[in-house]
Amino acid sequence: MSVRKQKRKAAKHSHKHLDSKKSAKQIGFVSTHPRAAMFTGSSLIVIGLFLLITGMGSDAKFGLAMLSMAIGTIILFFANSALPKKTVK
Repeated sequence: MSVRKQKRKAAKHSHKHLDSKKSAKQIGFVSTHPRAAMFTGSSLIVIGLFLLITGMGSDAKFGLAMLSMAIGTIILFFANSALPKKTVK
């Protein structure tokens, strides 16, 4: 068998098991329950705002407020993208 024919056969069979890797999806809380994740993200933002308003003198409350608001925003963003899209008729 010539070298060129061997390369063609090898390239033809190299993509044999590629579909099994694509079909494995990770299922998380945000993708399975997007509305509950939106509620969680919104509540983290509200808690962060409350801590920011009440703890003006404390550095620990300020850091916790910023962390809570950042995590809430990230969860809210991913939950919004996981919601099913409405079709326009």
